[in-house]
Amino acid sequence: MKYPIIYKSAGIFSVFYLFCATALAKHNSDHPLSPEDWDVVKEKVELLEPAGLMPTLLPVILSNRDALQLTDKQVSAFRAWRKKNYTNMVNIMNEIIEKMVEFRVQSLSPSITGDQLLAFQSDIQELQVQLLKIKLSCRELIMTTFTDEQWDNFSFIISDDPKLASLMTQMNVKDSKQMQ
Repeated sequence: MKYPIIYKSAGIFSVFYLFCATALAKHNSDHPLSPEDWDVVKEKVELLEPAGLMPTLLPVILSNRDALQLTDKQVSAFRAWRKKNYTNMVNIMNEIIEKMVEFRVQSLSPSITGDQLLAFQSDIQELQVQLLKIKLSCRELIMTTFTDEQWDNFSFIISDDPKLASLMTQMNVKDSKQMQ
């Protein structure tokens, strides 16, 4: 039996929502996340990764804090950033995904005009700009706190990450830091 696209889209959104609700519940507690809890949150954020243009780097950094030899001060700064921005970032990612699904459904409707779809796309792009601003604030924190040795280690870690390794062939992370 074939299901209409609206049911498939609603199902996909429901799965994303359930994953993110779990991650938010773990994140909103008063204690720092354990490594196991962080792995769960990291998995949920990675599911939402397609909602933004810029990769989400903090999960990679915190998962590799020993290899990066992060100081307690750096870990505290990254955790403070995460505590301040995580919920808003995930909410925006969810909204982008929801609107992208809705856009696809609406684009198949003969009653929707091209102008309406362009306006809808503009709404999605505005949400992507909001998300990018949040991610840029994290990037700025990383750019201002990493040492040269941490950049070297980070380059090595990224080169082993299947989702980020392809970016390394196009750019040297350490060299980009020095150009800032």
